[in-house]
Parts: sequence; structure tokens; C-alpha cells
Amino acid sequence: MKSIEKGLHMDPFVLFCTVIVLSLVQGTAGASNTTTELINGFTATPGKNDAEFEPLLADPTGVFAFGFWHVGSTKLDLAVIHLPSSEPVWRAVPFNPVNWASTTTLSFDGNLVLTDTSIQKDPIWSTNVTMGDFVALRNTSNLEINHFGNDKSPVWQSFDHPFDTLVQGQNFTALSPLFTANNRYTFRIGMGNIALYMLFGASQEINYWKHSAVEADGQLYGVVDPQGFFYLHNTDGSKAEQIPFNSFNRGFVGLHRMTLQTDGNLNAYYWDDKQWVLDYTAISEPCALPGTCGSYGLCFPGQHKCSCLVNGTDGCLQTDSGDFCGKGNSDFSFVRRAGVTIEYTDLMLFIPVESLDDCEKACQSNCSCWGALYVNTSKHCYLMDSPIHTVEVSENSYQGYFKLRNGSGGKSSDDSGGKKGHGVMIGLLVTLTIIFVALAAYGGYFFWDRRRNRLPRVQLGGPTQEMVQGPYKDLHTMANT
Repeated sequence: MKSIEKGLHMDPFVLFCTVIVLSLVQGTAGASNTTTELINGFTATPGKNDAEFEPLLADPTGVFAFGFWHVGSTKLDLAVIHLPSSEPVWRAVPFNPVNWASTTTLSFDGNLVLTDTSIQKDPIWSTNVTMGDFVALRNTSNLEINHFGNDKSPVWQSFDHPFDTLVQGQNFTALSPLFTANNRYTFRIGMGNIALYMLFGASQEINYWKHSAVEADGQLYGVVDPQGFFYLHNTDGSKAEQIPFNSFNRGFVGLHRMTLQTDGNLNAYYWDDKQWVLDYTAISEPCALPGTCGSYGLCFPGQHKCSCLVNGTDGCLQTDSGDFCGKGNSDFSFVRRAGVTIEYTDLMLFIPVESLDDCEKACQSNCSCWGALYVNTSKHCYLMDSPIHTVEVSENSYQGYFKLRNGSGGKSSDDSGGKKGHGVMIGLLVTLTIIFVALAAYGGYFFWDRRRNRLPRVQLGGPTQEMVQGPYKDLHTMANT
């Protein structure tokens, strides 16, 4: 009886700590009774509350926690959260969050499994291991599945499967790139370099930033160092390069992270016990990011200003992926614009040409080409294999030529008669095509050349900018030129 009475009259502080522990770990009777381990038989479902984060597991220091993280108002993802800042440093299913509902269950029986029966019967996500004894969260933020008596060699760890963030001490390898939640941008490490990519369509990629290590010897791996730098190693462990952050050599040793931002930039931060302080950024000029002004957007460096190279129905013209090859895809218009460039021309394919006309013809005759930049000083012609994103206002030695799909609804920002001109040109195109077939080689060439010289030009807001419409005739590629 005395023991019962003692339990009923528990010290308030002890009672408070007990409630906190029980609230952090939710599950069946088989769940671990501590906040630092989940053992076989654990199950949990999200509670009926509006909390941004519902913790299930905490690291020994209480800095990080693993649990259900709200995505929007109705979805959730499994996440490891930096509790002082509520910042997620790891997520399990960022591309396919599940419902915050009783139909969602997280379970552990040697394999950590997330299911949502309202979506499908099969698991939405799992660690794909079967031999684990317990789940633990380390003070590094690494979520691990381990065997009893051998917790130094995890059978699975979240450090091998990053989302958009690297924390200090976490290896960055070719097998573990970083992604943004919309899968739009990717950060990879490769043969001698690190690089940023933008995905366009289902499979097209634009490489818009690359840094080559000064002492690279083949494949690299990287580590964020707590002293404030990104350490690039060769596979034999030798140093390839140290990329310093702002805090490097300033005596600050604290928690650092490197995160791929939603705009496609790569930033590093350190925690100063109050907030995350920006410590490094890969691309300092916003106009150098392909998504800053978007599809057919025109960016003004240093002005934080965007306009449209070509207007659409709602803002700048939006376009799909693909190319101009094949039946039904070969009809196009194009826009010329002087005084524009792209920051990452050093990463683009170029061919040497003698003139702007030769550069345009190279793109016209290449059905996978979406546009070209001609540099008068070097006579380089840069070919684009994806629709233009964020061209930057620059010196007049750069001349831009950009294709538009006919019927896309695109119109120059200063062209009030573009739609009418489009209909006239289509009619003229059909007529001239019939004449071409009827008159054979010489006559066909005569009328084709005459039609070309009579194409109407429409001022688009730049002194040397024009829109021209025409059929796609020659589908021979110049990719190997």
C-alpha cells in the first residue's frame, strides 16, 4: 500500500519528466520504454494534433529528434529535426509524403517501414534490411539500425541516404547526391569535381555550376568539417581540396551543415546557439541561377529584377521539355535578342563559326537545339539542348537566338500584333510549300529564298531583337560537329 501511495504522490518534477518521455515514444507494448532506442515490435501512428513535429526518438543530447514531420496541412514525412531551430536535416520520403492520418503507420521489426493504407497496401518507404535489433539516433543526427552488442557497424544509416542536407562528419559520395523536395535541383560529387544540376522534363539536365578540385585524382568524396570548410578527398584518403567557409580559421568549432536550397543554390551554415548563420554560398549572383527568372526570363544583374524575353498567358512563356525532332514537333518560331548571356557558358557545348548567321543555322539544323548564343569576339556559338532559363543582360558582343514552339502562345513583351502575324505566316508557309513541291528543285529554291527574305520583322523591345516564324525543314543534328 505504501508503494502505491508513494506512486500516487510522485514528485512533480519526476512526474513531468515521465510525461515527456512517454510523449516522445508512442507505440504498442513492444516499443522501447526509452527515448533513445526503438526495438523490434515498435509501431506508431501520428496523433490527432496540429503540431509541426511529433517526435518518436531523441538523441542522447536532446539536440536532434526523429519522428513525424508535418508537410503542409495534411501530409507527413519521417524526418530528423534539429530541435533548437526546428530545421529538418534528413527526410525519408520528400518526393512522396503520406497522409497525417490513422491510416499511416511506422513500424520496426528488423526493418523500419512506413505504410499508408489509404494510398497503397505495400510500404511507401522502408530501410530494406531485415536483421536489425534496434533503431537509435546519434548525437551527430545519424539515424541507425544496429545489432545488440555491435552498435559500431550499423546495418543501415540515414547518413548513406541524404535528402538536401549534409551535416558535419557525414560522407558525401557519388552514391548519395542531394536533392530538393521538388526533385528539380541536384548536387553531385563526381570524377574530380562537385556540380549543381537542374532537371528539365523527365530526363534533361542543365549543369549550371561546377567546381573542380585542385588536387583531384579521380573519384572524390567530401566531408563538412566542424572547423568551417568542405573537405574534398581522393579515394585513397589524400586531400583533393579544402573549400573554406567564412568561419574557417576564426576559432569557431560548432555544428555546420551544407544544404541544397530550393532555388538551386548551395549554402553552408553554422549554428551560433541562436540561429543558423550563412557561412558559404556557391553562387553569389542570383542571375547565375537558372530558376531565378524562370523560363524565357530576363535577369538584370545587381538589380534583383526580372522581365520576360517572351510573354506567356501568365508571366513569362512556359514551355515543355523535349526537342524539335519527329513528326508534329518540327514547327517553330524564334526570338533574337542582343546583349544577353548565360553565366554558365563555360559548361555548355560550343562550336567555332564565322558569323551570327552560321550560329543560327547550326541551331536551326539541329532538332535537339533550343537556342544559341553567339559571341562576336571569340566567334563561339553555344548551343542549348533545353529551353532557355534566365538569360542575363550583358555586353552587346553576345547575340541570343531562342526557339519557341508554334502554338505555345508566346509573344514578345512589346509585340501587340504577334498573334495576328503568326496566322499570316502559317498561311504563307502552306502556300509556299505547295509551290515548292510543284516547281521542283530550281523553282523551289527560288521561291523558298524569296519567302525567307520577305519574313516580317517585329520589334521586341531591344534594338536588334526580332521574332521570326518558319517550319522546321532540316532535321540533321550537329551534335557531333
